[in-house]
Amino acid sequence: MCERAAMVSCAYELQHYMNTASDVEISNVQMLCPPAITRSGKWSLEDLDQITCFQGVATQESAVVYRTSRGVYKLGGLDLRKKKTSKVWFSKKRLENHQPRISESGSRPADVEMYAPLYLKTASAFGAGYQQD
Repeated sequence: MCERAAMVSCAYELQHYMNTASDVEISNVQMLCPPAITRSGKWSLEDLDQITCFQGVATQESAVVYRTSRGVYKLGGLDLRKKKTSKVWFSKKRLENHQPRISESGSRPADVEMYAPLYLKTASAFGAGYQQD
């Protein structure tokens, strides 16, 4: 199957999906940006380039910065001019290097065999205490 889409609601879900989804090739990630973020008065669908999480060193404040094909959007109260740590949660490079996980398949159709139905088994095959009608 191809030409499918998966929708995730946040950076955590995107990270989880990329780490755990099997039999999925991820070719593109887009972000649906509301008017409150874009300040354009319209919703927009933009190619996602990078997600970076910042954590203040001296404070408990944090911020997440989304870089898209059209802009940079910051969510959170941390002043990025202050001392901070950062971690990249998503990037185009990571997307390019993403190796799809292949699920372990069960038995292949050529290996499928029919077994004798249970009603043909003898009483001794079921162990002591079984009485066949």
